[in-house]
Amino acid sequence: MRNFVLEELADALDDRSGQFRYFFIASSGRVEPYAVDDPAALHLSARTDATLVRPLSHAQSHQIIVDFIDTLADAELAARLREAALGAAPATSGRFQQLLRAYPRARRSWIAYRQRRLEAIALDWLRSHAVDLTHLGLDRVARPNEEIAGLRFDETLEKRLTELREHVKALEKREGMAGAKVACRMDMRIDEIYHSNAVRGNRLSRGQTRDVLVRSICVGGLTLREHLEAVNLHRALDRSELQAVSPAPVTEHGIRELHALLFASIDDENAGVYRRIDTRVVGRDYLPPESVLVPALLREFTEWLEEAHGDPVAKATAAQAKILNISPFLDGNGRVGRLLSNLILCQADYPPAIVRVEDGHRYYDGLRQADAGDMSRLLELMIERVQDSFTRLTAALDAPAEA
Repeated sequence: MRNFVLEELADALDDRSGQFRYFFIASSGRVEPYAVDDPAALHLSARTDATLVRPLSHAQSHQIIVDFIDTLADAELAARLREAALGAAPATSGRFQQLLRAYPRARRSWIAYRQRRLEAIALDWLRSHAVDLTHLGLDRVARPNEEIAGLRFDETLEKRLTELREHVKALEKREGMAGAKVACRMDMRIDEIYHSNAVRGNRLSRGQTRDVLVRSICVGGLTLREHLEAVNLHRALDRSELQAVSPAPVTEHGIRELHALLFASIDDENAGVYRRIDTRVVGRDYLPPESVLVPALLREFTEWLEEAHGDPVAKATAAQAKILNISPFLDGNGRVGRLLSNLILCQADYPPAIVRVEDGHRYYDGLRQADAGDMSRLLELMIERVQDSFTRLTAALDAPAEA
């Protein structure tokens, strides 16, 4: 299960470049890097709550490679990798990595295995330095829904997830449910498009969004891009609904297709294309993975989507957090995340969770918390928005039939 402290510490233990010195600060529970010639590092060495993190030796790092090779079922590949790993480190690591590039699935397994091992070593490091694991959220076994999501969340939210599942079952048994969904579909669609775009600065009002989509009316004083964002998201939602009812799993191609629809005639050069540069996420103190890692991380994400079977709202929330954490595209990652989140809900016969523009502060605060491994705030918001959609469906069911 993801924990920001373990990731930071694992990165510090893995950095043998000699360019930085890393200190674990017990009072904040964070790892702070300093250039080797930074005078502040000398000052930090004297603090009682700061502990220098020494990197793993080349021999220790090489042992992780050897242990990974022993896990492989493909004897021929294992033999080739074992031969590449023979000799003195770090040269063997380079040969091992080069050979592994020809085996994409094994390379993905290696990335995941290596991260798990580094985090296990980081956990042992914390224990050996008598760090309070309770304070860091590392003292308990993950609940099933947390294990599936890969993110922890407050235990009190489990009851609310159960209540939503029971609500779904009860509504599906009611006569006229299909008609209620049809009656609410367009209004919910307009809400979803308006709020999803507005939360990132689009100036179309809800009424103007309806005019653009239903009546094909252009709104004076607003840019062509703002109009296209509404139309494109409408098309992307159509596509995501088709993906939701398809028996085929959501693929990398499917995710890129959604992004391409969002940016058609807006940014054709980058529509559906993974970012090729490293970037920083607006509104969050978070640096996404290097661009070269994006394809492998998206493949790992789609495998998780196919294999994870747990509460739909918890899975939908985790999917949104994971996509935003990877930030595979230069722009539009939030809209792609919300599309995928509601696609997962649709697959489970749940109504959409429409994050409103007035939820902006809570939403981004929840994403920041999820970056550190805890999706409690984001999940609470998602539960509330699914409940809102249930209320609208129930109202449509209970509405008197027209004479």
